[in-house]
Amino acid sequence: MTRIIMLFLLMGCFLTGCSQNEEIIVPDDFAAIQVNPSEIELQMLYSEITVGMIGDILLHHPLYTYDNYDASFSAVKEKMTGIDFLIANQESLPGGVELGLSGYPRFNSPKHIIRDLKANGVDLLSIANNHTMDKSERGLLNAISYMNEYGMPYVGAYESAEDRNKKRIFNVKGIQVGVLCYTFGLNGLPVPRGKDYMVSLIDREQMEIDIREVRKEADVTVVSIHWGNEYALQPSEYQKEFAEWLAAQQVDIVFGHHPHVLQPYSEIGKTKIFYSLGNFYSAQQFDSTYIGGIAEVSVAKGQYAGKSFIEVGNSTFYPTAVVRDETRRFVVVPLQRDGVGFDAQWVERHVGLPSENKK
Repeated sequence: MTRIIMLFLLMGCFLTGCSQNEEIIVPDDFAAIQVNPSEIELQMLYSEITVGMIGDILLHHPLYTYDNYDASFSAVKEKMTGIDFLIANQESLPGGVELGLSGYPRFNSPKHIIRDLKANGVDLLSIANNHTMDKSERGLLNAISYMNEYGMPYVGAYESAEDRNKKRIFNVKGIQVGVLCYTFGLNGLPVPRGKDYMVSLIDREQMEIDIREVRKEADVTVVSIHWGNEYALQPSEYQKEFAEWLAAQQVDIVFGHHPHVLQPYSEIGKTKIFYSLGNFYSAQQFDSTYIGGIAEVSVAKGQYAGKSFIEVGNSTFYPTAVVRDETRRFVVVPLQRDGVGFDAQWVERHVGLPSENKK
């Protein structure tokens, strides 16, 4: 874990060129480096970012009838836009009005959900899930076309083999963030013959290749994965075993979704695992399906003794809820503490992470 050391000694400030009270961030093992102090060339931490993800965006009726979603996210916009790189699980693909807007069981959402997620801080859409082929090939291609129209990157489903082979690596304040995305299945719907590239299904052999190739260029590797059992508050044995495998592949962060409810956070070695982020924006209102949140992990990149280091640091979780406002519209709000039933305190205990929402 990173330690912040206040350098008050004149020698330290001379070596770094810092002012007397400036902070330097160095790894835990810094003290173990066997070098002459006069030869150490310390540099300030030159980049620190947050990588986050929100759970399912699943536009049931009446959500797909809304002509604008800014009001839906206004109560949490500041938090969303404050994360340097934010991913969303766009579970209901925006194939557009020409295919007929619809909710469960075959979802098709309006294209302006892309526009409004981008305006509210989302930087990447994860689109490999069990509803990816709800409107067949045309629905997926329409959705990708609209994402391109709005300048929204996507991962997990693709329009061509060339698109599938393009690495999703993003430069975020000098830190290279690589993202991969997979789903357990497609609700029995087929991928068009000869077009297996269209959706990234869970396949360990292929995933091992993908992860290895992304890690060659990325400072931090993120896997967004659609897995688990719907409405289960605890991860399945399959999820736990798969998480062990992902950790063995040296994935840094795992963001899980599909259960539509929150599941506990875990760490396996250095790998940060959010088993399920729950619903972020949907019309499901039973049990804890209206509870979700914003997962966040800090990532630092710095240099000491002429060598670079990357550190994946603390994880936090900001709990949210979907409620109806005074106009009966579904909106996302910070989940209150000391509430009734599933409040923010319950989320802290259940997920096992501190919450930034102290209201």
